[in-house]
Amino acid sequence: MSLIEKFVEQRGVFEEAYEKGGWDNLRPYFTPDVSYEVMNMSFHCQLNGIDELIFGLKWSTDRFDKLCTRTVGLNSFVAEENNTVLVHADIRFSRGDAPVFETGLWEIATYRDGMIERMIDVYDAGEAARFDDWMTKWGVGLDPRYLPAK
Repeated sequence: MSLIEKFVEQRGVFEEAYEKGGWDNLRPYFTPDVSYEVMNMSFHCQLNGIDELIFGLKWSTDRFDKLCTRTVGLNSFVAEENNTVLVHADIRFSRGDAPVFETGLWEIATYRDGMIERMIDVYDAGEAARFDDWMTKWGVGLDPRYLPAK
C-alpha cells in the first residue's frame, strides 16, 4: 500500500470518528510519539503523543467543526515524496447567517514504519487575520483550539 493510500485510509477513519465517534480507531495510523502542529492560525498549537493528538482532534472538532457545516477536500492536490505525503486542499465552514469562511490548507504527514510520526497543518499565508475577523463577527460559541486554555 502506498503512503497516499495509507493517508487516504486514515482520513476515512478520521471522518468516521468525526461522524460517529470511535476516535481510538485512529491509533494504528500514528506512532505513539507522534507530533502534530497547526500553523498560521491564532489557534496555533503543537500536540505531542498519540493520547494528546486524539484528545485534541476530538476537542477541536466538538467545539468548532461540528457547530458549523464543514466541507473538506475542495480543489485537492496530493503528492508523495520519500516518506512524506503532502496534501493541499480548501476547507469551507458555514454557520447560520454568517458568510462562508473558506481557506486553503497544507497537510504534511511524515511516516515512519508505515505510521504517521509527524503531521503539520499549515494554513495559507494571510488567513489568520481573515479567520480572526470572521470569528469576531460570527464565531460566538465556537472554539477552534485543540487544547483547553491553561
